[in-house]
Amino acid sequence: MTKTIDVSIAGLHRLYARIGQQQLDKDDWPVVGALVAKLLVREEAKMSRMVARVAAEAAAAAKAAAASGDIVDVVATPVENGAPPTLRDSGSAAGSPSSAAATDGTTPDPPKKIKNHGRNGAQAYTNAKHVVHALMLGVLGALCECGKACMTKYREKVTIRVLGQPLFAVEHHHYEQARCKMCGKIIRASGPTTVMDGLGTSYVVYDWSACSMLIVMHYFGGAPFKRLESLHAGWGIPFADANQWNAVDKCDDLLQPLYKALEIYGMRAAISLRIDDTGSMVISIMRQIKAETAALKLLGERTDDVRTGINATGVYLETPRGTVILFFTGLHHAGEILDLLLKHRQTTGPKLVKVTDGASKNFSPEHADKLIEGVCNAHAYLKFYDVKGKHPAEYAVAGEVYKQVFDNEDVSKARAMTPEQRLDFHKKHSLPLMEKLKAMCGALVTSRLAEPNSSLWAPVTFIINQWSRLTKFCTEPGVPLDSNLVEQILITPVRYLAGSFNYKTTNGAEVGDHHMSLIASARANDAEPVAYLDYCLRNHEDLKKRPEYYLPWVYQERIRPPDVIQQSVVR
Repeated sequence: MTKTIDVSIAGLHRLYARIGQQQLDKDDWPVVGALVAKLLVREEAKMSRMVARVAAEAAAAAKAAAASGDIVDVVATPVENGAPPTLRDSGSAAGSPSSAAATDGTTPDPPKKIKNHGRNGAQAYTNAKHVVHALMLGVLGALCECGKACMTKYREKVTIRVLGQPLFAVEHHHYEQARCKMCGKIIRASGPTTVMDGLGTSYVVYDWSACSMLIVMHYFGGAPFKRLESLHAGWGIPFADANQWNAVDKCDDLLQPLYKALEIYGMRAAISLRIDDTGSMVISIMRQIKAETAALKLLGERTDDVRTGINATGVYLETPRGTVILFFTGLHHAGEILDLLLKHRQTTGPKLVKVTDGASKNFSPEHADKLIEGVCNAHAYLKFYDVKGKHPAEYAVAGEVYKQVFDNEDVSKARAMTPEQRLDFHKKHSLPLMEKLKAMCGALVTSRLAEPNSSLWAPVTFIINQWSRLTKFCTEPGVPLDSNLVEQILITPVRYLAGSFNYKTTNGAEVGDHHMSLIASARANDAEPVAYLDYCLRNHEDLKKRPEYYLPWVYQERIRPPDVIQQSVVR
């Protein structure tokens, strides 16, 4: 891996001059001189290209501004004594557009979050048994001890009692039997048919509710099978890890139609898509990579082209009906997963809005007619955050810009703006802020305060190179500011690997991806995942025929809370 050297071009010139003075061993000079000369030419070319790009864009912007009659003069001065670069806008008064808008009443401050007191109310416990403790007969209407008034009904006192219990409960069903001594015929007592609902044999049956709990605890809670086995062994409920795997594997087969329906509907109906990768581990794939690398080494071939990146890709889809979340684990990256998913997309219709990080592997010219592609602004801000120790002034400017831009986004959400209203709002209040940030970055390049080997080069050139994608939320309706939502859902596979460390096979990874997708999609649509999976598994025969009837938002619409709460009365 090449190490980044924080050195200016002038510093390289001085180094090259010292090499000419032969301060090293005599045999080193031809080699070192050639290397530094090559590096110097490359870095100067990179610097020249970036300066030319900044100048060309500035000329184009000035031409466009002159045509509209609105000329903006932005000047950046070098950093002195830790002070930020000076940004001067000749077309407006001091202060940002957001600040001015806040004073004239057109852009109110974003709503402040109300701090909770840390205690949930009784209504938060939705899945609870209700027990009513009634007063003794004759208390209501009786004369009080004070002798001045009668006792009348008063608001009830509610106490929340939280009980501990195993994740799985066990029932022993004893069937009395009779057997003929002559022919051996056995007659068994009948029992509830629900006893055999689930997976297993006539001796041990894992109810659908137990399967659903197991799936959620393992693939969402991150509890390994062996840990669940040890935990329940202490409760006297043996559940071998091999049996647990068999259960989740068979459940995946039964839920396969639902997963495919979720994937197809999500891509066909999606309005926006966020996608990103995180590292993963599949033992069978890793063995394959090592075997391929070893074979190439024996042949004396290069191993640089061997793919080694095992990723878990998360896809966050927003549709008119609800949210769809999908996971894919394997030897791929997000761009390749997108290629597969776009096959479900119809060739006609509006373009799909996609937001991801700025990695080149996530973009393809083949998608130009299918996608409106944006880049995550949170990633842009974090690049400045990473260098705030060395460049606090530039970080302060970027931080202030993005604070106001994200505050504007909060205002648009609070006002429940339509995509078109949000676009006009950001174009008016956020685009000028972004343009000032870009102007600062261009000035840092042209003044050579940011050079290719400096730590400031990455955040500055990210803004310049990704400008059209970073500001897509100001030019196209419905484009998200960032990809934070997909970053948040990736905690599910990360948490799984933190507990289980790896998948053993690609089949195991595929089963995990399917279950994680169904759980995450259920939670995103406010469906309790254990109850949702339990419902789908109990109706797997019908689910196979019409899987669209079991999509999370359809399930939520169909399931209604009971009108009358079942209560136990204790006197």
